[in-house]
Amino acid sequence: MHALTHTGEKPYQCAECGKAFTQQRNYKYHMSVHAGTHEFAAACPECGKVFNNRGYLSSHMKIHRNRREYACAECGRRFNQRVAYTTHKRIHTGERPHACSLCDKAFTRKMLLNQHMRTHTGEKPFNCEVCGKRFADRSNMMLHQRLHSGIRPYSCGECAKAFTKKHHLKAHMSCHTGLRPHACDRCGARFSQSSNMRTHRKKCTAPGPPRGAYLL
Repeated sequence: MHALTHTGEKPYQCAECGKAFTQQRNYKYHMSVHAGTHEFAAACPECGKVFNNRGYLSSHMKIHRNRREYACAECGRRFNQRVAYTTHKRIHTGERPHACSLCDKAFTRKMLLNQHMRTHTGEKPFNCEVCGKRFADRSNMMLHQRLHSGIRPYSCGECAKAFTKKHHLKAHMSCHTGLRPHACDRCGARFSQSSNMRTHRKKCTAPGPPRGAYLL
């Protein structure tokens, strides 16, 4: 079973959707999702998150018990789970063991590599239940669904406006602070949002800086 993590072989394939798995228990749980039984599921009593293995659930429960057993020798940060601790250490070592076979990019986590591979394959396995729009990763789908639900978790402390995404709130705050961090490299005009600067730059007729100016 461990050797399959090196070879990438996934011998258990779902006949319904084509998704493949390295471990039989994950395959069986996946099939139970199609069947609607979730027969191998175990739910966290604290937050309701569902796991396909009670060992995973036990590891997850440390988050709620606030047991941070693993400490980083470099920065002192502590972790509940060994896998999170091991991944964190790669920030200090620079190790990126998960390399893309189609380009020169590499990642600290296998999940990030799997997400990246979809930029090559065009796969979009997550779809919005409301409008059917498809996404390459779950996080973008969840953000999109806020458009339908009306949930805006990021609220401005200065006014009554709220936003679906954190970076939208950050851009909005410039209205109150007056900051304009984005500058046109042709004419020097400054903008509070990068999107406005890019729109301006497409129409800007001012000559660009002399060649090599940025090397000074």
